[in-house]
Amino acid sequence: MLPSPTMRAVVHAAARHAGLHAIDGPEVLRQEEVRDALAQASPAVVVCPPEVFGWVSKLAFLQGCRAVYTCGEDGAGTLLDRAAHFVTAAGT
Repeated sequence: MLPSPTMRAVVHAAARHAGLHAIDGPEVLRQEEVRDALAQASPAVVVCPPEVFGWVSKLAFLQGCRAVYTCGEDGAGTLLDRAAHFVTAAGT
């Protein structure tokens, strides 16, 4: 559910590298459309812009999602913070 094509491509590449499958959510982030997309996909992780984290995370957790991360237009957000934490913890 990222507005930037570049960030969507990065998330897709990272998912492929990890052996996972990434899907795009609705381009226009309306609550009804996001709720429907989450119900259809049943994702384990959702990545969304920081501006909509509050309501997207509520909908995602109601659908059984395990984690919700943010990633803004400039790449800043909890997704990259969390990835950096795992790299540091792994010692690489």
